[in-house]
Amino acid sequence: MKARDGFTLREVLDEYMIMPVGDNISTYTGTVVLNEVSAFVWKKLQQPVTFEELVESIIAEYAVDADTASEDLKNLLEQFRAYELIEE
Repeated sequence: MKARDGFTLREVLDEYMIMPVGDNISTYTGTVVLNEVSAFVWKKLQQPVTFEELVESIIAEYAVDADTASEDLKNLLEQFRAYELIEE
């Protein structure tokens, strides 16, 4: 999976936001606010990556067990899919 083109991550006053750029500005209204871990995942999604690779990256970066990382990542990716931010 990979982040769709046409979106960029911005950090503004200690908040992370995914914002549309280019042609997406006219079709995608609004921004998506992320926490630190979600922004970390978004950065990883700039290159094609598997679910398992993302889980491993989260475990290596944050003090979290595999089950929690996996479940939280599933929920986050569902939200990204709902907003059409990633492609499989």
